[in-house]
Amino acid sequence: MIEVLWHGRGGQGAFTAARLLGAAGSLEPGRYGLAFPSFGPERRGAPMRAFTKLDTRPVGDRSAIAAADFVVYLDETLLGPEWRGELKPGGLALVNSTRAIEDPQLLAIDASGISRSVLGRDIPNTVFLAALCLLAEGLSTQAAKEAIAQYMAPKLHERNWAVVDAVEELAAAGGLKPADAGAHDASAAAGSSPAGGEDPVQRRAGVLIPTLRHGELDPAVYARNTCWEAGYLVSRNAGWRTVRPVLSEEGCTSCLQCYMQCPDGTIFKTDDGRLAIDYEFCKGCGICAKACGFGCIQMQPEGGAR
Repeated sequence: MIEVLWHGRGGQGAFTAARLLGAAGSLEPGRYGLAFPSFGPERRGAPMRAFTKLDTRPVGDRSAIAAADFVVYLDETLLGPEWRGELKPGGLALVNSTRAIEDPQLLAIDASGISRSVLGRDIPNTVFLAALCLLAEGLSTQAAKEAIAQYMAPKLHERNWAVVDAVEELAAAGGLKPADAGAHDASAAAGSSPAGGEDPVQRRAGVLIPTLRHGELDPAVYARNTCWEAGYLVSRNAGWRTVRPVLSEEGCTSCLQCYMQCPDGTIFKTDDGRLAIDYEFCKGCGICAKACGFGCIQMQPEGGAR
């Protein structure tokens, strides 16, 4: 069985890609596919997961995948320091990134760049669908195109087929080959993250605050350190933010329109009178940037801002 774990954000099309991959697999003679999502009631942009299982026998197991042959990160900010733990031995993780990554188990693809150039929008799911059809045994890009034809609206066919063609061109140019194993240094073997991820458990003011990237904390510990009386803002952005506001002091008149319109109260004045943003709680909604009449707040991609 080939198992694929998808990490994405609400609205990026992770479940759509999981379904299309399952459909592409089932179109091949003697093969079967199953896809299902895992998400809660969060808003658009919140982290979610989806799963695809492919086999030569009918697949009835709908349990979540703990260790996969392929793990896909549609958003680079979701790649945490424990990413290796989700891979089977010899597995491969694919991440939406423009960075050069020297790790034989991690393949960076500029999926956002490809989708923007072909679709005109940052919807990276079809890029990874095509990549997996080229990397996984028993799949083909022709099956991916047929799945798109069967399960997408007709108006989306041509451009998504063009995305598949673009990934084929990338593969022909050698762009779907992971780094050589010899280029992987000993730090990765020790468990370090090539993404430069944060410590999944943050320590602040003597309190242990678990985050979504850490799944081994006892629920009682999590509740004791995250449940407070009403009125306290203690839960971090929960991974929702994909862009962050960056404040330029040049031109700022301290009109405080951004401060007054921030729904989470994350903009504040420092002791020296300047404005600052508390990124531990900012959700990247962009309201402050729209409220600033002087263009002093720009929204920048979260991955590039770190």
